[in-house]
Amino acid sequence: MNNTLGLRIVLALIVLGCLAGVVASRVDRPELTIRIAFLASKSDEDYVGSVAFKETVERLLPGRVEVQIFPSGQFCGSERECIEGMQSGILEIHQTTVGGLAALYGAVQVLDLPYSFRDDAVVECVVDGPLVRAIGDRILADGLGLRLMAVGNTGGWRSFGTTQRQINGVDDLAGLRIRTLPSALEQQMVRDLGGSPMALPWSEVYGALNAGILDGIKNSAQDIVAMKLDDHIRHLYLDRHSYMAALWWYSEKQWQAMKPEVRDAVAEGFRALAIATRRVAIESQAPALAAFEARGGSVSVADPEQRAELKRRTASLREWYVERYGQAWLTQLDTEIARCEAAHPADPH
Repeated sequence: MNNTLGLRIVLALIVLGCLAGVVASRVDRPELTIRIAFLASKSDEDYVGSVAFKETVERLLPGRVEVQIFPSGQFCGSERECIEGMQSGILEIHQTTVGGLAALYGAVQVLDLPYSFRDDAVVECVVDGPLVRAIGDRILADGLGLRLMAVGNTGGWRSFGTTQRQINGVDDLAGLRIRTLPSALEQQMVRDLGGSPMALPWSEVYGALNAGILDGIKNSAQDIVAMKLDDHIRHLYLDRHSYMAALWWYSEKQWQAMKPEVRDAVAEGFRALAIATRRVAIESQAPALAAFEARGGSVSVADPEQRAELKRRTASLREWYVERYGQAWLTQLDTEIARCEAAHPADPH
């Protein structure tokens, strides 16, 4: 009898211990997991910004939210797959470039019209202003399931990098096979400058350069060095034709399920993300150029006259844009650039 009673007590204690463990695990488990996925590596601005987001949100909501970061295509292997993940709600956060979003919402290419922005101060003023907010609102209203949260930077400024031919002016681009994003505007720009555009996923660029399929790319020194493209890219022509804006999105399906205080913390996290990516993009340019030259690469800079000629050669892209998407966004862009140039005078030096 005593043995039976003792056994019952032992079993009861085991059950109580298991229940306590289950309760404790539920208490320790965060109420929300936010997944961030992007295609770039840990050396990219996207990762730095994601870490800033994670640190900010988890500090503001300790124990309540866990932020998980998936770089290098670990969660979704293509732009389309990542966007579909957000639309379905299985992924909370992803960033697209303007060109990467163009297939889904072509009018956003107004932000990629070449040679539109003078410098970082002007472009940051524009992307933080009413134009980009209105574009985000339109995309949300169109039912695409994406909420624009912030605009950061993912590599600095696009310029031309080539394998064999050094570019010293607009005529030197003639006949070169240049990689672009799947953006009709980017492809038309290359044609206007005499080149032959080739739209390729970022993951295929190294192999295409290695195989001699490409003669050049439209990227920054930061991207070229980080992805070891300088194994093949030997010349850089810094014309800074477009700002590499990173549009950061949140799944609208998941956003609607969040509590107000969590939304506030997430919004604060995105502010930290934008600041971090912009800062790193600016700070990393000089070291990237030095590393490129140290490996034997040559760098030339488009002077004001050359940049003016490049802008003149691509001026028809404004008409190209209006024919497809109307005048409204372009008018707003011009208004915002004028406002921001007045607010941020150029450095005379």
